[in-house]
Amino acid sequence: MSWKLQVYSLIGIALIGFICNYLIDDNIELRKESQSLNKSLSAQIAINAHQRERIQHLSELEAKHLQDLTHANAKIDRLSDDLRAGTQRVYVKADCPATGTTAAAGVDDARPARLAKDAEPDYLRLLRELETLERQFLGLRDWAAAECQR
Repeated sequence: MSWKLQVYSLIGIALIGFICNYLIDDNIELRKESQSLNKSLSAQIAINAHQRERIQHLSELEAKHLQDLTHANAKIDRLSDDLRAGTQRVYVKADCPATGTTAAAGVDDARPARLAKDAEPDYLRLLRELETLERQFLGLRDWAAAECQR
């Protein structure tokens, strides 16, 4: 073998060695990056699963409170229909001041005062608003309890 061929062979082997070393280092770096990305992916999957659980739980709470509100509104609607039909009456528990006369001819003091006909819609509206506010408060309370536990 000639010395030129030996020199070219040595240079070729050295170049192949440098290229292999570069590729091995690049491969090691890519493996580390891949492991890091896999860890990040696993963490993100766990976070997403936890978030789905929370959303599902809050959705169930919302459905429960919405069902309660719907039930309460239906009850108020039935009361409204009964009041319009005259099958039920709304009485007010009240104490009336003494008028000064002791004899009340034809008035039964034991019977409670009846709500005026024109006040019934206001009473029903206030009752509906009270139910809505109560359901909103209970929903907010349950949401806060669920979120603060986590």
